Amino acid sequence: MTEDRKPRRRPAGGRPPKQRAEEAGMRILETATHLFASRGFAGTSVEQVASACGAGKDTIYRRFPSKVALFEAVVEHVRDRALDRLNGLAPVDGDALKQLKALLRAYLSINMEPDLVALKRIAFSEAVVFAKSSAASSGSDPFMERLVEAVRAAQADGFLRTGDAPSMASHLIHSLVSLPTTNAMLGGSDYDSPEALDAHFAVIWLWMTEGVIAR
Repeated sequence: MTEDRKPRRRPAGGRPPKQRAEEAGMRILETATHLFASRGFAGTSVEQVASACGAGKDTIYRRFPSKVALFEAVVEHVRDRALDRLNGLAPVDGDALKQLKALLRAYLSINMEPDLVALKRIAFSEAVVFAKSSAASSGSDPFMERLVEAVRAAQADGFLRTGDAPSMASHLIHSLVSLPTTNAMLGGSDYDSPEALDAHFAVIWLWMTEGVIAR
């Protein structure tokens, strides 16, 4: 007579293999993000990432076949983190113009996050290296889509001139973030404090809404 086979129980406190794999992948990305941001692309090796996060080098290469692939995954990871911040923004009370203003201010803060600035700097300085990798995705941009929606709402309520909303949104965000992000990417610290960003935003918002030409 054979014994009844009982199902194997996972040890108390144990996690499913899929969860462990996801946590390991996240640990690799977080570690690589820190190392790339602080040491640059050339100054970071897969071996250093493996040592810092406690993963085997072979484990990393199974997930990311090259250092370029790992860096691209880090960029996507930081972008997803920024998108989570965007999706977590509290609703803003007020009219469409106030909502557009709050959204633009949030975009400025997100674009000035140190990790994002550092990765942009690396991407520009290593453009030749990354050009050899796969082409950038041409899919939708949730950041611009949300900004375009806010511009259209402000147009519909009569706060902004009529016109091509995507083009207007592109010019708005470029005017707002190009100066501080360029300064930060070049190693400057003019916009490191929230107060400096607030002052910059106030000036740009005034120019956007009132213009700079004396009448």
